[in-house]
Amino acid sequence: MEQAIKNKNMKKVFLSISLVLLFSIFSNAQMMEMVQVEGGSFFMGNDYAVSQDESPEHKVTLSSFSIGKYEVTFDQFDRFCISTGWKRPDDAQLGRGKNPVMNVSWESAVMYSNWLSRMEGLDKCYTISRDSLATVVVCNFDANGYRLPTEAEWEYAAKGGNKSKGYAYSGGNNPDEVVWYSGNSGGRPQPVGTKKANEIGAHDMSGNVREWCWDLYAKGYYQKSPEDNPTGPDKGVRRVYRGGGWSFRINYMRLTARETMGPNKSYGNVGIRVVKRP
Repeated sequence: MEQAIKNKNMKKVFLSISLVLLFSIFSNAQMMEMVQVEGGSFFMGNDYAVSQDESPEHKVTLSSFSIGKYEVTFDQFDRFCISTGWKRPDDAQLGRGKNPVMNVSWESAVMYSNWLSRMEGLDKCYTISRDSLATVVVCNFDANGYRLPTEAEWEYAAKGGNKSKGYAYSGGNNPDEVVWYSGNSGGRPQPVGTKKANEIGAHDMSGNVREWCWDLYAKGYYQKSPEDNPTGPDKGVRRVYRGGGWSFRINYMRLTARETMGPNKSYGNVGIRVVKRP
C-alpha cells in the first residue's frame, strides 16, 4: 500500500515537471518578436553587381507582412529540438544562447516554422511529404502561421520597406554601426540585435548570419519574375539564402547578393529569419 502511494506521488511529480517543461517551451516559443512591413513597390536586384544573378533590376510589388525583428537564436531553435527530438545544430564551439542559430538546413528551417506555428496555435504554412528522391514542401501563403520569407520579401525588408532611405547596408551607410562582418566580428557570430536596426526595426539583415529564403533557384529567373508577390521559380533543386555573414568581407554585405545551396545541406554561416501574415 505504501509503495503504491509512493508510485502515485512520483507520477504526480513527473506529470508536474512535464507540464512545467511544456509550458516553458510553449511560452518561450511565443517570444518571436515581429515587426510590421507595410506593402509597397520597389526595384529588386542590382544591374551593377559583378554577379549576373543579381540582374536585371525589376519592379516588385508586395503585400504587407511581418518579419522577425531578429534572426532566430540558438535558444529558440534548441527549444524546437527539445520538443521534437530534432538534432541540435552544431555551434562550432562559438556559442549558443542569443547567438543566431547556424548550421541549419532549409528543411530544418521549414520544420521549425511549422512547429512554431503549432506552438502559437496558428495554421501551419507548409505541407511536407517525401517522394523517392527528396522532401517535397508545398507552401500555403494564405495561412497565418510562420514561414521563410520569399526572396522579394527579404530584400524589401532589408532595404527598409516603404521607409527605405536607400542605404548601402541594412540600416545605414556605416557598416560598423549596422553589420557584423569579418572586419569587426572577432571571427565569430554575435548576439542578435546588438547592432542598430534598419528603417522598419529589423536587426542584422546585412550580416551576422545569412538567412534562408523560400525560393528555389533558377538561372535567369529575374528576367521573367512576376511583378506581384513573386515566390520564385516553380522548378529547381537548390534554395536561395540572403544577407552577409560574420566571416565575410564587407563587399559580400550588399543587399542584393544571392547564394544557393541544396535544401538538405547546412553551413556554418547560414541561419533563419521568419515571416508571417500581418
